Amino acid sequence: MSNEETERWFDGGRRRFLASLGGVMLGTGSAALGAGEAVTGVAAQEGTPEPGERITSARRVGPRDVGAENYHTLWAYRKRQSVETLLGDPAVNDLASDWIASFEAYDPLTNGLDAVSIQGTTDLQVDGSRESGTFDVTAVGRQVAYGLVDRTTDELVGLEITDPMDVEWERGYDQPSRRRRHEFVLGHDEVWQHLDGRVWYPFVKVAEVITAYDDYPHGEVTPIAYYFKNEDGGLSLLSTFVDVSGEEFELLDVTRVDRFVRTSPMEMARATEPTGETALGSLPVPPMAQRPQITGPEGFHNIETPPSTIEQSSWEITWQPPQTEGAVVDASYDGTPVFEDLAAVATPTGYDLPERDGRNTREWFFPDDSPVFSGNLLYWDIHSPTFGGPGVLGTTDHPETGDHPEGFRLRTHFHTGALPNARDFHSGHRFGPYNYYINFDFYEDGVFMPSWQRQGPGYITEYLFDPDRRDHEGPVQYYLSFWAFRPAPGGADGVETHVFDGDEWQQPEEEVYVEGDDRTIVRFSHRTFSQSIDIPLDDYKEMVIVRPDEDEIGEATRVLDAETELDFYHPAQYVDGERIQGRPVVAWLVLEAPIHEVPHPSGISTFTALGEFHLSGY
Repeated sequence: MSNEETERWFDGGRRRFLASLGGVMLGTGSAALGAGEAVTGVAAQEGTPEPGERITSARRVGPRDVGAENYHTLWAYRKRQSVETLLGDPAVNDLASDWIASFEAYDPLTNGLDAVSIQGTTDLQVDGSRESGTFDVTAVGRQVAYGLVDRTTDELVGLEITDPMDVEWERGYDQPSRRRRHEFVLGHDEVWQHLDGRVWYPFVKVAEVITAYDDYPHGEVTPIAYYFKNEDGGLSLLSTFVDVSGEEFELLDVTRVDRFVRTSPMEMARATEPTGETALGSLPVPPMAQRPQITGPEGFHNIETPPSTIEQSSWEITWQPPQTEGAVVDASYDGTPVFEDLAAVATPTGYDLPERDGRNTREWFFPDDSPVFSGNLLYWDIHSPTFGGPGVLGTTDHPETGDHPEGFRLRTHFHTGALPNARDFHSGHRFGPYNYYINFDFYEDGVFMPSWQRQGPGYITEYLFDPDRRDHEGPVQYYLSFWAFRPAPGGADGVETHVFDGDEWQQPEEEVYVEGDDRTIVRFSHRTFSQSIDIPLDDYKEMVIVRPDEDEIGEATRVLDAETELDFYHPAQYVDGERIQGRPVVAWLVLEAPIHEVPHPSGISTFTALGEFHLSGY
């Protein structure tokens, strides 16, 4: 990248640059519900019964409350079942059947309960024009239905429907460089024919800085999209991709998308025939703590920002607010360091992949060992509060049970590509952006469990329902989650790396890329002290161990270090023979998400990828 291009990208500073990624207009008053505005209480509706102890004592489930396998199953299966149960109520069904866009959320609770919500809007209004480049968008009549579902009987035990509210936001292309791109796209008949005479507004999920497309490498193609009211009064989107690498732009693809997720609450409602009377008014209103955390107050995030240092359950953790790589966490256990700078640095999301044929993720995604993706489209998603956010939601205690000691969770959430606090995404305008939980679970017995949860949808329906978008025979969509950290068992200096291959322990002298199976363990120890960290792998986990380098992601910051960002594609690219034993290292944990293996489709089920760190000698 030339100095001129770098200056152009960073003109106006980091805040404006991050905002420009999604066309977000910050400081407009209606752009986001701030964390300080989060609602923490719920007023009971007149005449409804008070919730009993089973409801008020229920808490969010952690992975060790039910075991890793059951935790996966809860999120993959019960979310869909809970939505179906909620839609079985006549009042909820009648509400959802009228929506043109919708969104759902879920949290499994203890006491055999599922917290679920669905929300949607009935119309779209836009005040703006192609000439002005500014668009005031209103999602009309958003309402939320909250339910509590008994996991054993699939019956509602709590129910509320909120009053309608209009949700407003701004989109546009007032900046000269952005206007030039939109005018180029809108000047094509195959684009303008869908928008001319209709209610529409522009949407840009990401800039080319985190995109690879077809044979174009990281940094040359940008997506540009437009929401519009279609001929049936529904909501559709026009998805385009543009080569912006040269002086002259090139329109590479135009696709109309009428379904944003494979299965939506409004479609499920129309296919459901409820029976009996509504339970609305006869069941308790779900309390705030027993609602899905990302939709608790009027469909927005329920944020209770914890202190930056948390001392609990023998752990002391310090977290830094997200920039582009999510929250960054340092941790010590019983007063001794465990790791530094741990973060979910990137979520590569690939579409239209070739068959894997036994390859590791680097060879499969990047067979030429370059930032050119093997499939059709790849986003190296960032996790930023200004590019979807919101970031850190809060903490959840894990009380001691017969299955595990006490612990706690630091929970974060990101809608990469949406507006701050996801005003658009939570109103059902959700094609393109993503929906990630990134969690940090700590337990008193020295177990740490990082987890990444994907709830879609991204671009999956564009590739799933349009055969012309497929060139390969592999998965339609596949995710990776790249976590980086500095192991520091007893201290960051003097770290030794060991790999158990299922038969024996080995001690690689140089930087290494470890492909996992269910017998592989990576251990970090200290050459002087007794502390060690064991990280078991499996068929869907890999590790990369390299020396720190200020010119590599892991030391450099995603997107903000522009040239390093454009060179980045996979942590294995940094394995180049440097010696690692007895020296500080950066370790990368690669979690895979084969979402085609979950029982229900994107948007209505959640895929969970879990890691485990086990401490000893502390």
